[in-house]
Amino acid sequence: MWKAAVVAALIAAPGPAFAQQADQGSVAVRFVRDVASDYKNFFSVENAEWLGFGGAAALVMHAGDDRIFEWTRDNNPSSLSGGNEYGSQYLQIPLAIAWWGIAAAAGSDRNADAGRDLLRAQLSVVSWTYAIKFAADRTRPNGDPRSFPSGHASNSFATAMVLQEHYGWKLGVPAFLVATYTGVSRVIDNQHWASDVVFGAFLGMASGRTVTLHLRDTRVTLAPLAVSGGGGVMVSATRWST
Repeated sequence: MWKAAVVAALIAAPGPAFAQQADQGSVAVRFVRDVASDYKNFFSVENAEWLGFGGAAALVMHAGDDRIFEWTRDNNPSSLSGGNEYGSQYLQIPLAIAWWGIAAAAGSDRNADAGRDLLRAQLSVVSWTYAIKFAADRTRPNGDPRSFPSGHASNSFATAMVLQEHYGWKLGVPAFLVATYTGVSRVIDNQHWASDVVFGAFLGMASGRTVTLHLRDTRVTLAPLAVSGGGGVMVSATRWST
C-alpha cells in the first residue's frame, strides 16, 4: 500500500519540482565528478614545473629560516591581525560555498562558476597540504607539529589564483596581496618557517590553476565544410572538461 501511495504521489507531483530536484542532483553529480578529476589533473607537467620551482624556492629560503626566526624572536614585530583568520580553511571553504550559492541564486553564471571553482580549489589544496604535512612531519618554530607546508598560505594562494583566472588582475592582484600578508603573518607569529610559506604558496597556486583548466584550455579548429551548392569552413571550439 505504501509503495502504491509513493508512486501515486510521485506521479501527481508538479513537473517543475521534479525538474528542480533532477537539476540539483545533476549539479551534485557533476561537482563530485569534477572534484575527482581535479586530483587526476593535478598530476601534470605544468604542476610539476610549478611545484618544482616552489620546492627550489623553499629550499633556498630554508637556508635563512633560522635567521628569520631569530629576527622575529629578538625584534618581536607586531602581529599582523586578520591573517590567521583569512587563511583558515574554516573561513575559505564557507566563503567559497557562499560565493557559489549567492551567485547561483542571483542567476549569475559567471560568478557561480567562480564560486564553484573556489570550493574545488579549497577541497583540493587542503587534502594535498595535509598529505604533505603528515609525510614531512616538520616541527614548527613554536614547537608544534606539522609545519610544512603552511596551510594558511596554500589556502589563501589557491583562492588568489582562482580569482586571477576568473576576473584578471582587478581581483587577482588584491587577492595575491592579501595572501602574501597572510603568509607573512604566519612567520611573524612563529607558526611557520618562511620556507613553509613559500612552498605553501606554490602548492596553492598549482591547485588553483588545476581547477581552472577549463578557462584556459580552449582550442579552436577549422575544417572544410561541404554544403549544397558550394562549400564553407566549419569553426569549432573545444574546451577542456574538468
